[in-house]
Amino acid sequence: MKKTRRQSDCHAEPTLHRFDLTPPDVDRCLSQLHAAFSRYSPQWDWCRQCFTVEDEARTRSAGDPRRATLESFGHIYFEHPNCSGGRDTFLHWLPRGLELTFLNFDQDYFPMEGAMRLGLWRWPREEQDALRSLFCRVAMLWFNGGDPVPLQLVTRKSSMDMENLVSVRIVKALLMLRINPFELFAWLGRANSPRARGVLVGLTAHEHLIDEVVYYVLNDTSDEPLLNEGVRALDRLALDALQRIATDERLICLWDWANREDRLLARTIENTEPLRMQRALRLLATERQKYRLIVQAAVI
Repeated sequence: MKKTRRQSDCHAEPTLHRFDLTPPDVDRCLSQLHAAFSRYSPQWDWCRQCFTVEDEARTRSAGDPRRATLESFGHIYFEHPNCSGGRDTFLHWLPRGLELTFLNFDQDYFPMEGAMRLGLWRWPREEQDALRSLFCRVAMLWFNGGDPVPLQLVTRKSSMDMENLVSVRIVKALLMLRINPFELFAWLGRANSPRARGVLVGLTAHEHLIDEVVYYVLNDTSDEPLLNEGVRALDRLALDALQRIATDERLICLWDWANREDRLLARTIENTEPLRMQRALRLLATERQKYRLIVQAAVI
């Protein structure tokens, strides 16, 4: 089993990363992603309680991971990673899995949660950087009115529900990848985009922006407490950053405009107010520093 981090990476990894305003184009992002994970190969002789011989044979014949169908490997996501050969199998399929499942709302699966279980913050720098580039590009395309290419959108929900689900999922992925929350929310606040305004308002009613990991699959289980504390700390930093961008004063001004120009957004501001007031979180500067140090400890 491969190590999750090279020794040289441990000293170079920042705590939080800038939101990249000039990421590579979609094709290059995808090529970099596949290249970063090309070192991994599937491991076989899968658990027979979870997978049949036919299940494993279907994945063995999936072919090039850049063009594989979801039907050929998607079943690995619904069992414990160790049942399908461990982290190497998961990472081999991750680039294609992101393309086909990240916005597949007919599948009850969020691949970034799987990445967090496998210790995402401890992965080699080039793998994390490739993921950050991809999601910065996806965010810029989506929130500026385009499609979330190269991620394939699959949903039976209404367009309004779908737009909100996509927006929230992209923002949460960027936070999991430790994009600086304040920079991310500030960028969304500056964007002249209904989607950006909608997700900022909607997220103010969320109790958490980064969910705790249900279980980890780590080479070194002693890392688990640090990672758990780091996730909690980053969630607090994200909630604080959101409140500093989506302030009551700004939301009142936004409601005044939306009441004339976008009644749907105005109603969203009104409907989220009770939970927003209940869950509002503002940290002191000393508390922000403390939580950043906790995240830093989890990263290195």
